[in-house]
Amino acid sequence: MPENCGLPIEPLTRALRLAVPLSCPPRSARKRLPSASGAANLKARVSGSIGNPQFSGTVSTGGAGYVDPELNLRLVDVGGSATLSGQRIVIDTLSGRLATGGSITVGGSVGLSGRNDADISVRLNDARYADGTMFVATVAGDLKLTGELAGNALLSGNVRIEKADITIPESFGGSAALIAAEHRNTPPQAAATLARAKVDERGRTPRSGSQSSMGLDISVSAPNQIFVRGRGLDAEVGGNVRLTGTVNDVHPVGGFSLNRGRLAILGQRVTFEEGTVTLVGDLDPFLDFRARTEGEGVTVFVDVTGRVSELDIGFSSNPALPEDEVLSRLLFKRSMGELTPLQLAKLAGAAGELAGGSNTSLVDSLRAKAGLADLDVVTGEDGNLAVQAGTYIQDNVYLGVQAGADGQSRVTVNLDITDDVKARASTGTNGDTSIGVFYETDY
Repeated sequence: MPENCGLPIEPLTRALRLAVPLSCPPRSARKRLPSASGAANLKARVSGSIGNPQFSGTVSTGGAGYVDPELNLRLVDVGGSATLSGQRIVIDTLSGRLATGGSITVGGSVGLSGRNDADISVRLNDARYADGTMFVATVAGDLKLTGELAGNALLSGNVRIEKADITIPESFGGSAALIAAEHRNTPPQAAATLARAKVDERGRTPRSGSQSSMGLDISVSAPNQIFVRGRGLDAEVGGNVRLTGTVNDVHPVGGFSLNRGRLAILGQRVTFEEGTVTLVGDLDPFLDFRARTEGEGVTVFVDVTGRVSELDIGFSSNPALPEDEVLSRLLFKRSMGELTPLQLAKLAGAAGELAGGSNTSLVDSLRAKAGLADLDVVTGEDGNLAVQAGTYIQDNVYLGVQAGADGQSRVTVNLDITDDVKARASTGTNGDTSIGVFYETDY
């Protein structure tokens, strides 16, 4: 078959000068699909033949916008220009600001024929993303999109999480499941309501969009300042993760491990000894934290596990005791048989707290308003109350201060020399000073 596939080979000579609207029809907006606003100015010339068209000219836009309701993503002040060259479009400049903070810069080229072979670079400039419910992060990095957009493209690169806040919902144990319902002979008005609510005829929420085969190879670095807070939990994690697989089937390699953390629960505060945060393909990560406290010959363990949206808290002990007995040891440092009627009532009420409640407290409010990484009221070794506060003065330098009610205070500086080597120095008003270098690694 001839290379032109039977198409006319008469030469083309066409000049175009258009202002092309970027906005989608109103129907798409009602379906909560991504939408754009603004216009693109096209100044182009088409030559060659129908079977082998050649393009030249420019495309530009300014003040455009983009909204994706599903991702809770909004870009504003989108502007840039591109050059049409043969059968490719070369992006000269293209940038936009995120409505939540930061910006994105794009460059590279895309084929205008075949399977749209791409070579695109994306730079994240302190881009701040919020999913609208429990995840907020500021990231920076460089990504590359290569390959056929209509085939098996690859998104690769390196991303650094500058800071992230994961907020645990108001209650542990997740929410109640929806009752399965099958709609028969659905009236048109009800069908329209279900469509707007994104629920199908069987009461399920269908997954929007097509399944993408785009591959992933992204290294995510976050040595510190990933905070997990809410429902009495206050922890900081860090680490490195490599995202592989595809956009629709993410396979994370690695995870984030505990830097420091504590849990205020049932009127008691316990310190986490170990913990991990694992990405599982979306913005609802899996937590696995363990805290321990000693008392009256019994070691009590508190385990917080599960996805952030559906955490489970469990109690155990060594030697093994029934859970209500473990709660008694945790709350009152004594067995249930030694509790007074008032203490038994408190135990029952405290157990009820596990089903729900508010995660707002005076300390959390003060910490947020002061812009601190850590703020807590603790009991010192001498039994006196003390306030400890901490903040990052640089990405790898953490400054902590503890002031006691007895007038004693202590300043601590933690320096992350490498991922495994850390230096720590502290000094107090009583003249006690210490300094050390530590090597830490995970196996």
